[in-house]
Amino acid sequence: MSNEKKRILEMLSKKKITIDEAERLLTALGGSPGAGTEPSGKAHPKYLRVQVEPVGPQSEGDRVNIRVPMNLIRAGLKWVSFIPKEVQGKMKTAFIEKGIDVDFNKLKAEDLEELVRNLNDLQVEVDGRDKVRIFCE
Repeated sequence: MSNEKKRILEMLSKKKITIDEAERLLTALGGSPGAGTEPSGKAHPKYLRVQVEPVGPQSEGDRVNIRVPMNLIRAGLKWVSFIPKEVQGKMKTAFIEKGIDVDFNKLKAEDLEELVRNLNDLQVEVDGRDKVRIFCE
């Protein structure tokens, strides 16, 4: 067992942190059990890709090709657990004002993996001019 995990368990035993906080910290350190593969046995995707291509006879406009490492997204999700609850409340209020209802206390790595599986190979046509494609690789 790593020193970080031992320290988290010691803080829990001394009642310096709650069980939920310990769970979030342990998840942030080591991920979930069996991390690295999906239930189907396929490896986790390495990148989230977003491509925007102009369509139609006058295919004018910029092409966009964004490749975001999934480890960067996963790491960002893990760091959410370190945001103080007071700040999370202010962030939630700001997001709600923008029409986004999110609860940072309920975000988990499994949620991200499910979202990625459901978004995989999504295609949207915008005003018949641009095609947006979101997929994983």
